[in-house]
Amino acid sequence: MRIHRLDHIHIYSADPEASARFYVEVFKADAIGRAQSSHGSAMHFLRLGGLALVVAPYPPGIEPGVPPMYGDGTYQGGFGVAHFGLHVDDLDDAVDSVRRLGGKILSEARENAGLRFAYLGAPDGVIIELLEYDGKWAPLLGPSQPA
Repeated sequence: MRIHRLDHIHIYSADPEASARFYVEVFKADAIGRAQSSHGSAMHFLRLGGLALVVAPYPPGIEPGVPPMYGDGTYQGGFGVAHFGLHVDDLDDAVDSVRRLGGKILSEARENAGLRFAYLGAPDGVIIELLEYDGKWAPLLGPSQPA
């Protein structure tokens, strides 16, 4: 099997309109369009850092839960996916921007092995890691993609 690239991230939301607005306003995601899910509800398609992000309502019979306490990039007693990361040029500026726009900062900027990162809470219990890295990581992470 050959994997070409990560295609998309799909998020279920209690309020898809508000969640899609969060990604557009805070991260300048591009609204690509809307479509109907298999159960007839509107799904939002966004482009975020070169990746498709799908925000959809929970399917019938599935209710959102309250996320447990946060702990180092994931929830304690957490879920299968800890978080997703977004590469930024200036971490301090990105964290300040999220804070100014009312985003929830879960951990302030810190450094480990040449990576600087911070975690923030997005709607629907999603955790996002913002990353700034030095040149030694470039061979592993590949070239930056235009937003």
